[in-house]
Amino acid sequence: MTDWDDLRVLLAISRRGSFLQAGQALGMAASTLSRRITRLEDEIGEPVVERGVEGLRLTARGAALAVTAERLERELQQQTVSISGELSGGVTVTAGDGFVPVLTRAIDRYVGLHPRCTVDLLVDSTLTKVARGGVDIAVRTIHLGEPSLIYSKVASLSFGVYCAPDHASRMGEHARPEDARMIDLSPPFDQTAHLRAARAAGFVSVRFRVSSFSAQLEACTSGYGVAVLPDLLANGLVQPFGQVVLPPLDVFLVTRPQALRQPHLRAFFDVLRHALREEGERAG
Repeated sequence: MTDWDDLRVLLAISRRGSFLQAGQALGMAASTLSRRITRLEDEIGEPVVERGVEGLRLTARGAALAVTAERLERELQQQTVSISGELSGGVTVTAGDGFVPVLTRAIDRYVGLHPRCTVDLLVDSTLTKVARGGVDIAVRTIHLGEPSLIYSKVASLSFGVYCAPDHASRMGEHARPEDARMIDLSPPFDQTAHLRAARAAGFVSVRFRVSSFSAQLEACTSGYGVAVLPDLLANGLVQPFGQVVLPPLDVFLVTRPQALRQPHLRAFFDVLRHALREEGERAG
């Protein structure tokens, strides 16, 4: 019979895609995980992972075992809840850097309510494959229409054209949109509807581009130029061109249906959804 500890290792690999990252999640050395997988493969008589230059992929047998491991994980967590009366387990959530402040507050609230739970926050602007189990929950601003996933709209962010007060003074009160020195986002992040609308309104003179939202906000706050920013995060900034009509940006929580059947994941999903809705309502 396959040992649960070996299945736990396989499940971590299926979610993280490498021995190194799976080892970090489990608090084990990558070499130890490799030996455990080799032992598992010897035990069942066939490979469970394929090793390639882009990382690890599960074989058909490995994927079937990972499904079994997920079921056992849920059962163990449910038993823990029923015995102790407390939730326990780990959560992995991913989001772009612009959501870090609200996620940090939500995580603090969650672990305060459930001290036996832990959260890994992966700050990543790429669209991590939630369907493959790489993460439990993702915060996204785009709906990919993936039928196997749950998309829950939690907020709608409004935007404006902002700069620091001293930068507005240097531009003068008669500045036109084409005079603004824009701090833009690098491709592909520059193709959102609100940024395209700003360019259509005449904000086309780009001073420089950055690949990080937090870098854009910092540069704008420090007075280096003008930027299209969420109204929610524009504290201390001014709108030198008045109210510019820009389309909002919807925010979604994305997860797998089976994840919400795990009590600790469902609890985190609810805390995060409430936190994001609060932020959206405050901005509105």
